Amino acid sequence: MILFAPNPTGSGHNMRALSIAQAIKKQTPDMALTVALASLQPTFTPLFEKAGVEVVDIAGRLVDYSKKSNLSKELDWANYIGGYIANTFLSGERILSYLALIAEYKPAVLVSDYNMAACLAAIFSGTPLVFVTERYDFTLCQLEDHDLADGGFEVNALEMARARTALHSQFSWMIKQSQLVLTDKPYVAALDQGTPVAEALSNGKAHFVGPMIRDYVQTGLDVRAELNIGDSPFIVASISGTTMFSQNKDALLAAYLDSFKTLRERNPELKMVLLGRQDIAAQDGVICVPYYPDWMGLLHEASLLISAPGWITVTEIAALQIPTLFVLPSKSEYHELEALRRLELLGFATHLGHDQHRIVELVQGELDKDTQAPDYFAPHQQVAAPDGQGAARAATRIIELCQGVVIPLTESQAA
Repeated sequence: MILFAPNPTGSGHNMRALSIAQAIKKQTPDMALTVALASLQPTFTPLFEKAGVEVVDIAGRLVDYSKKSNLSKELDWANYIGGYIANTFLSGERILSYLALIAEYKPAVLVSDYNMAACLAAIFSGTPLVFVTERYDFTLCQLEDHDLADGGFEVNALEMARARTALHSQFSWMIKQSQLVLTDKPYVAALDQGTPVAEALSNGKAHFVGPMIRDYVQTGLDVRAELNIGDSPFIVASISGTTMFSQNKDALLAAYLDSFKTLRERNPELKMVLLGRQDIAAQDGVICVPYYPDWMGLLHEASLLISAPGWITVTEIAALQIPTLFVLPSKSEYHELEALRRLELLGFATHLGHDQHRIVELVQGELDKDTQAPDYFAPHQQVAAPDGQGAARAATRIIELCQGVVIPLTESQAA
């Protein structure tokens, strides 16, 4: 039996676990799979159950990190470690919950998607651990204090240096204790050199497998008819996902709506599907959808996606070759700053801030580009690696670990 433990922050961790579980079921239909869900249970419980995965609600309550602020503007040990990390990532209560679950289910392997509490429980119990990660180190360890200050944080330099030391030590130890590390993020030397996952890539414990996403299956839904888009060109603007500060989402929403007014003046037929919100005043050409079941089908029809740089979204658009502009409203959304920088270095269109004039300029520039040009999707291909079948590759390696068909550790790995 395989036990999945996706991190509760954001839908991407749940989606990645679901994609790998579906791929495992395709390769070994009789494999027993269980997932410990800690967030967005109403959305993901039926999806996992449809895939033949037993669901355990380990949180015991509905948790949605996308609807509220999750961090204080004062970054010191008490607020960051005590008030945020200890509750969200390294909760003692949650570690004990996973230990109890492991004792009950006795999994052959625990698959953690950036879930530190589950990793620690697996290590403590001697359960083989597969660590699935879009991070090469703890987020804080790949950012400088000046990045945080630029985001409006009041940084206690001494205490945050201690926090980085502690988090890096914990992350490094966790990688060394894992039997297998899988990532969907391509290595970029300027960002990743010297990180724990980079070291694991070099010694063969970690593997870049590419997008760990669901297979695209046509649902039969007529996106244009369902959303009353007609034959008009349209862009999709998504403002869902985990946020550190809710005011950033509000500022981004206003910028998208104001930008679209200008874009529609230039392109009277253009429409915008706004995903993730429905509580706004009616505006010509704007279609508000809190959730759309055929996300990939919607993207296939769109001229452009505007999105936060959440990595599961990055891997989806890379595999599907969707023209995309990635926007991060502020450096205070520090958890996605490294991803935005990576995307820029890989050649994607990016914007930091919510300047409507710059957003208009960037969107218009992307709409005017020739997507048939030979090098247009070159950035996407670096993430897709090379076919977008990362979930299948991840599933194969996890099944081999369960069956004991693994490459022996080198001396450096065993140390």
